[in-house]
Amino acid sequence: MIFSSLRALRAPKPLAWVEIDLGAIRHNFHQIQALAHDQLEPQARHQVDILSVVKADSYGHGMVEVAKAIAKEGGRFFAVSNAQEAVALRQSGCKHRIILFETTMPDLVPHLVKYNLTPAVCTREFARDLDTCARRARKIVPVHVKIDTGMGRLGVWHKDAAHFIRDIAGLKHLKIEGLFTHFPVADTDEAFTREQMHDFSNVVADLIEDGIAFTYLHAANSMGLGGYRNRFFNLVRPGVSLYGLYPAEEMRPIISLKPAMTVKATVLFVKTIHRGSGVSYGHTFKALQDIPAAVISIGYSDGYLRAFSNKAYVLINGVPCPVLGRVTMDQTIVDISLALCADKVKIGDEAVVLGRQGKSVISADELAQWAGTINYEIVCNLGNRLSRRYI
Repeated sequence: MIFSSLRALRAPKPLAWVEIDLGAIRHNFHQIQALAHDQLEPQARHQVDILSVVKADSYGHGMVEVAKAIAKEGGRFFAVSNAQEAVALRQSGCKHRIILFETTMPDLVPHLVKYNLTPAVCTREFARDLDTCARRARKIVPVHVKIDTGMGRLGVWHKDAAHFIRDIAGLKHLKIEGLFTHFPVADTDEAFTREQMHDFSNVVADLIEDGIAFTYLHAANSMGLGGYRNRFFNLVRPGVSLYGLYPAEEMRPIISLKPAMTVKATVLFVKTIHRGSGVSYGHTFKALQDIPAAVISIGYSDGYLRAFSNKAYVLINGVPCPVLGRVTMDQTIVDISLALCADKVKIGDEAVVLGRQGKSVISADELAQWAGTINYEIVCNLGNRLSRRYI
């Protein structure tokens, strides 16, 4: 009887959570769309389209919800990393083109054909397996060939790419719809990136001479889109910028983005740390005087990195509250001296660890700086571990 009553109870409200502003994502999509048009020659602007990158559960923002929001704004192309993500997105009701960035293992080929997915191809074996499966299903499968121009990860080396593409062009149940490459140092090495564009365009030109044409050519990630004008890429694939984050500071004057993620926690306990007392594991912080403090409901198991220990701050009552001592698995201790000046701090109050509260803001870039990482990792860590609410 007791267990039956427990099963009937609803799950309690989480003590730490993520809020996703879908309006910000829609704003960012249109800003990117406008920038993509500006980056092309006037006669080609009507041809450009946006390949919205929603891999890694939309960088922690929620793949299904983000894709639905973008589709309502006219988005027709979505990029994921692997077959599992692609099938999940298709099963959510997405009717649009879903492109996979990773080369897929042979046993997953039937899923690509069944769910009308568009895989990346960079090996002959995979292309043949896909062609065989498509023939049995009486389908033509569109594919995008990945060309390695310097990323050094997946893809056919650009000097071998034309020969590779000529080979697989004879497979009757594959349609080589697009070619793409990846920029590894677009934010740090302009000369190398332009050389990549040159090598890629040479491959395209060689194949066009042979009568092999492509509908889509793409290379421009968020940094590539904003930093490099081009004449031939007609599909741009923004990732982090869709979510309101800048891949580099020099992008800020170029495009106006709105961060979509806010992360909140709950004040669990209010106390005084007495002069001379240590705080948290290892006592890496010791109070030089009595300090009013709060324990908040977020830790490294939630994606709030241990690297924030004694560096970061959170917002309570709209004012910064420094992290004291080491971030623990489930809780973090903060100094609320300034927050008390603004108002009383009590159990149940909200603490913002990422985002805006009042006039104060903590950005993913600040958190990344404190942790010695990048803003991508911050939102992926927090967004993929905490429950999400959508605005």
